[in-house]
Amino acid sequence: MKKFLLVSAAILALIFICGLAGSSWLAKSTGKQLKKLRTEISDAGDPIYYTDYGTEPVPEQKNAFVLLSEAEAGIDAYSELVRSLEAENESTNSGIEQSKSPLILKQQKTFLAENSELFDLLKRASQRQSFQTDIDRSQGFGASTAHAETSRRAIEMLADKASMLASNGEGDAAIAVCLTGYRILQLTGQERCLVGFLMECVGLEKLGKVIQQTLTTCEVSATMLEAIDTQLQQFNLNTNLTNTIKVERATGIQSFQDFQQVDQKPDEKQIPLPAFFLGTNIGKAYFDDDESAYIEYMNECISMVNQTKTLRDQRMNGLTEKLLASTYLKPISKLIIPDMKSIFDAKDDATARLRALRILLAIQLQPDMQVKSLPAEIRADPYTSTDMTVRKKSDGWLIYSVGRNLIDDAGNLIPIAPSQPPLDVGYGPTSSKPTTNN
Repeated sequence: MKKFLLVSAAILALIFICGLAGSSWLAKSTGKQLKKLRTEISDAGDPIYYTDYGTEPVPEQKNAFVLLSEAEAGIDAYSELVRSLEAENESTNSGIEQSKSPLILKQQKTFLAENSELFDLLKRASQRQSFQTDIDRSQGFGASTAHAETSRRAIEMLADKASMLASNGEGDAAIAVCLTGYRILQLTGQERCLVGFLMECVGLEKLGKVIQQTLTTCEVSATMLEAIDTQLQQFNLNTNLTNTIKVERATGIQSFQDFQQVDQKPDEKQIPLPAFFLGTNIGKAYFDDDESAYIEYMNECISMVNQTKTLRDQRMNGLTEKLLASTYLKPISKLIIPDMKSIFDAKDDATARLRALRILLAIQLQPDMQVKSLPAEIRADPYTSTDMTVRKKSDGWLIYSVGRNLIDDAGNLIPIAPSQPPLDVGYGPTSSKPTTNN
């Protein structure tokens, strides 16, 4: 019996020693891989951690955020008015979706007319060169969400005003308001956060619809058409998204670091539960492996920004499936997958709408032009890289991309459900209105 116990103890000791050696090797191996990935980020000239994104202060006279903050109360008041009117309209119509009643439109028009100073403030903000918020970067990217939401509501208000001007036949005035909205979108894009990028895409869609409405119902001068096209050229969604993903990657790395650095205060009576695991070689290896997978996934996303959906899916699907199949491993890395899919879909939709709108503007300026004469970067469908469909119908021009399903659905631009995107993405039918030269 004594011999058996000695042998058992020896075996257990051997297993323990092997376990320590194995966990130590595993921790060193995963740590080495993580260090390599972080070094590659640094060598590329990008900050590793979110808090490393230091920026030089922007003078108030150049900072659009200062004026947007001054306009926030008026923007909130308009948003609250719209919410209350929509709730009243829904209650009156027993939940049946209907167009806005004349009374609601009248109240909105009254608010917009009585707050001309608010729109002057937004116009002045749009003419500034920079946009820098007062967020504390140590609080993470979520700190900028409130500012992005204010920008979104400002764009909605500007779109509503432009739409009402277009309804009155004031084409150039409507386009001028849209220009203010586009410039604010371009400025707020400097925030480089995923929420801000999504709101930029939503804003482009809202303003694009108003531009189409204006072109369909009003005469617009060639000067204003050219001004809108020039402004649309300033939007480089691929560059914006690349920079945004880099910031998101740095945010994730910062979170991993903060999670593993358990700061034990002297007055605490016990270590938080994760610390028992984090303080071991196995725990370190577990989270280092997760962080490495996160960085590799984000690096692949960055490399795929400029690709079409077809090629991106071919490259990303395998990596995504491998990550999701890791069961209990890499739990944190998996959380970003649905977000990035939504971001890429939004970017593709917004790019398709931008290109369709630029084609439409070109046709408005030169109704007899050949679309093939436009640069390839305007004509290319961001989903497939083939030319976007441009079709002249009896009621106007129909310009669209095949959309997320990669199938030409004959220009079906109506969403199949409120929460679903349309099958095709673009604009039309839009008739070619006369263009004035003044």
